[in-house]
Amino acid sequence: MKIPFVVRRTAEYLSRPIVLRRRLPERFGSLPLMISPGASLIYWRGLRLPAFNDLYDFAEHYVQPGDTVWDVGGNIGLLSFACAARAQKHGRVVCFEPDLWSVRLLKRSCALNRDRAAPVDVLPVAIGDRLSLEWLHVPERSRAASHLESTAGGAGTEITGQVRERHLTPVLTLDWLAETLPPPNVLKIDVDGAEMRVLRGGEAMLTKHRPIILTEVYERNADEATAFLHRLGYTLYQYESGEAGKVPVSRTTYNTLALPSRG
Repeated sequence: MKIPFVVRRTAEYLSRPIVLRRRLPERFGSLPLMISPGASLIYWRGLRLPAFNDLYDFAEHYVQPGDTVWDVGGNIGLLSFACAARAQKHGRVVCFEPDLWSVRLLKRSCALNRDRAAPVDVLPVAIGDRLSLEWLHVPERSRAASHLESTAGGAGTEITGQVRERHLTPVLTLDWLAETLPPPNVLKIDVDGAEMRVLRGGEAMLTKHRPIILTEVYERNADEATAFLHRLGYTLYQYESGEAGKVPVSRTTYNTLALPSRG
């Protein structure tokens, strides 16, 4: 049954200050996370939902002990901490999240999981195709859809509502980061329409280090993302439902798994 808009909108507003302690599925050691339905109402239902299977399957099947994982658009950390459980204590996860509200939750989750999994470093920055300072827009409704001003309108105002707040955020590139940080074995990109900026700003790193990639791709970017990833030698798979629905595709889909050729 569809929830009336006014009821849903009221629930979203009342959920903003709520913070809950929930646990990841058993396959990730039931690690505890601090989450909030103020980011998305789905979090009222916990962290063990079929809706998260794409993220959880990606972590389980593609992150190995000792791996380095970069999570671009970490939100409240579901994938970051699932990957930390898989990478184990001698691995490393770097979570890039420009929304400072989400960063505070992420750091609380880091404190809960210290010495229980791979360390998770939280960097309060956005990732793009140039070094800059840009405005981050936080939507009135789904805070999980925060986005850079340059990609405004990504998820549509019917989902996100108007802009609730905005603040300046540093924007770095994957190539610049790879000069300082250990490069990733595994890379996730969820940036609400700015995925091509992330990919273009990481072309040298992707060419040299060839991480496994899970990326959201908006339809307006699908042709460009397809050409880019094919040119770098990646094979594409639909990953909407995780491993159960994994099929090779010739064009990027909303959830695309990109595996590098090893030849």
